[in-house]
Amino acid sequence: MTNNIEEEELKIKKFEENEITDVGGFITFKIIIVGNSGVGKSSFLKRGAQNKYSDSYQATIGFEFLLMYYEVNGVKIKLQVWDTCGQEMYRSLIQGFYRNTALTLLMYAVNDQKSFDDLDNWVKDIKNNTENDQPIFLVGNKCDLDKDIKRVPEDDGKEFASQNSLVYFTEASAKTGYHVNETFEKMVGQLYKESYLKGKNNFKKLRIETPEGSLTKKNNDTERRKCC
Repeated sequence: MTNNIEEEELKIKKFEENEITDVGGFITFKIIIVGNSGVGKSSFLKRGAQNKYSDSYQATIGFEFLLMYYEVNGVKIKLQVWDTCGQEMYRSLIQGFYRNTALTLLMYAVNDQKSFDDLDNWVKDIKNNTENDQPIFLVGNKCDLDKDIKRVPEDDGKEFASQNSLVYFTEASAKTGYHVNETFEKMVGQLYKESYLKGKNNFKKLRIETPEGSLTKKNNDTERRKCC
């Protein structure tokens, strides 16, 4: 596993939806999830944010986000995580959603060689539309599938992450939950270290203001913007 996050003891707590009664005091960071259509971006986000999974597949038409709440060493952090449509026809629209992102999660499916082959283009898009030093996480989703269905070896993912200086790589499964929560915790830890520990100026630079909302039972809907 490629992991360039400097080692430091972090106390990370995730707030479940029924624990959030007041969103005041949380610092907001925008994260965008990109990758080809069908790699499991929506399932990965819903598993991480709501611990939900469905076997039925429906391509994301537009852009949706979910909110996730954490506390890192006493600092309250809110993640606004955007799920994007992966169809080629919408790639130009996705470019506008890179604005104000603090971290990008790039995803492929281990049973889809094309989704892995297209990572080069995705990395170019990310780097062309974000600041050069923005952290990029790479996830090979659907690692729960049988070995005879798997098309992309884990070592290929590791090598790609290393060659492109990506901050973090892991295989994961939105279906079983394998390495999903761990990946989001790594993201929160990365944002904390990249911003808060490196000075308030950088912290203000990465944080964004968003409409208030929460993942409580009273208000657990996603926000959607349609591509067409």
